[in-house]
Amino acid sequence: MRLFEGMLIVVHILWLFTFLYRFDVKIKLITNFSAFILLIIHLELEGYRWQMGLSYILFILLTVLTMKALIQRNRKNVKSMVGNMKNKRKVKKYLYILFIIIYSISSFVLVTVMPVFQLPKPTGPFEVGMNSRHLKDESRQNSAQKVGELMIQIWYPADVEEDVKEIHYEPFPYEEWSGTIEFIFSTPRILFEYLKYGQTNSIKDVAVTNKQEKFPVLLFSHGYGSTRMQNFSQMEEMASHGYIVVSVDHSNDAAYTKFPDGREIINQKNPYSYSFNIADEKDVKTRSTDMSYVIDQLTTINDKDPLDLFTGKIDMNKIGIFGHSYGGSTAAQALLDDRRISAGINIDGPLHEPVASSGFDQPFMFILDENYLYIPDEEIQYTNITTEEFQKYHDKITELADYHYKEGIRGDTFMLTFIAGDHYSFTDFPYLSPLLSWNIDIDYFHEVMNKYILAFFDQYVKGEAPDPLLKKEIIEDQFYYFEANIKND
Repeated sequence: MRLFEGMLIVVHILWLFTFLYRFDVKIKLITNFSAFILLIIHLELEGYRWQMGLSYILFILLTVLTMKALIQRNRKNVKSMVGNMKNKRKVKKYLYILFIIIYSISSFVLVTVMPVFQLPKPTGPFEVGMNSRHLKDESRQNSAQKVGELMIQIWYPADVEEDVKEIHYEPFPYEEWSGTIEFIFSTPRILFEYLKYGQTNSIKDVAVTNKQEKFPVLLFSHGYGSTRMQNFSQMEEMASHGYIVVSVDHSNDAAYTKFPDGREIINQKNPYSYSFNIADEKDVKTRSTDMSYVIDQLTTINDKDPLDLFTGKIDMNKIGIFGHSYGGSTAAQALLDDRRISAGINIDGPLHEPVASSGFDQPFMFILDENYLYIPDEEIQYTNITTEEFQKYHDKITELADYHYKEGIRGDTFMLTFIAGDHYSFTDFPYLSPLLSWNIDIDYFHEVMNKYILAFFDQYVKGEAPDPLLKKEIIEDQFYYFEANIKND
């Protein structure tokens, strides 16, 4: 709940009490004026949103009633039916009480359950810059586009000059998020337009810091039917610690992509049409090809950036990759396909063929939910498989993760397992509502996850000394546990 939203709701409740207890019209007028001032400040500084709709309507209604009371103040009461009037006042009083209760609960619930949230501040030493790029690959085509097109988002270490009085951070990417929510949950995008009032910790197109000559690269792949913006806070955290982080919209299965010319691509697939078949590698191979293409483009940008932002700033000899869900599958496939990538992390995603059979040589980390990709029976009915088929699939991917952690992947492997949370806790989506994170501390969840990700990439991409965090074989508490399988000591 934002400050002036809360104040406006409270003043409206007080205003309702002035009618309930028949306060003097002067008090009603003072309350009316106070509500008006707060409404103007709220609309000017915070902006309107539909969750406050009841308050906007109530302001108009109470203003009319206040003006009516003012007009009638000097009129004499000539009615003699005192008993009847008392009964009417009693009924009116109960109606006011009922309305005050309904308004108070509904208003506070709406603005609290669907808040304008702020992402956690990055903990690294650098400010975070952000840049969008539209990539076109004439050699690749798909059914939706004449040429292969990708939108990528780049977060990077930046500096702000000391004499700058105020830093202007970018607003939250509400279009990508509302489009993704509409795809996954069939909820109209307009209901999430209020997300535009959120603020990120990223500064658009600010210069890359000169405190270091070059910075290593981390590639990120989103989940099936999601968006490159899904782990925004995580991208900022990585960049603040000295990485150039590149998140890719996979045009073949992103939920929503908007190009610089205003074109929108909205995913028309069924969000439950995901293939529960580890042998079905076609889509994950396409995604892996996307990542290799992005590496090629980053090489070109590093040689000579047409926007003069990243020229000579990208260390193309130090590349890591990570992804969530199907993006985790993509990270594993890209490690097999592209030897330029040094290490990777799979965040709650399955392993597909050919990775499932062959494995690879680079270091790898599994970050999983304890109920690894488990779907309850009530959700399975929306998929294209039966409960029995899903159970076989689930048993197989769990077996594969365990096998590759122990021996199938030839590099050092790690397993971070969260006992709390669910599949979407690894993204920023729980910040949408406390109802999505009621059973966990989502800030602590992300803090733990990011701590291990940084330790892993610092060692295997940056080439820094091993973090003691990764040397501990088992760390256990009620929140997570960690295992390490160091094969190349």
